[in-house]
Amino acid sequence: QPLGTMGGSNASSKTPQDAAVAQALEIARESPDGASDPTVSKILEHALSHIWGKVKAQPDGYIMTRDEFAVFNFFQHRFVGDKDAVAARKRYWDNFRA
Repeated sequence: QPLGTMGGSNASSKTPQDAAVAQALEIARESPDGASDPTVSKILEHALSHIWGKVKAQPDGYIMTRDEFAVFNFFQHRFVGDKDAVAARKRYWDNFRA
């Protein structure tokens, strides 16, 4: 998904941290070495940790935002077989399939 379409019309409400995460994700996706860049890795790891904390705090109800799902999806290989991750991914799609 192109970076410009992430967040839709509420892009102006994003924080500088959100913008940094989106930019880091774009770099990691588009460059073979992007994810190994220490700065990119640190930003994405921090974002993933924050997102996963929200999911674990509300394992039966938290619905990720589009930007959170993009980061989570980038790291989906880490969550293979995790029932909370499977449920969180399903809730996202069930909620945003309109």
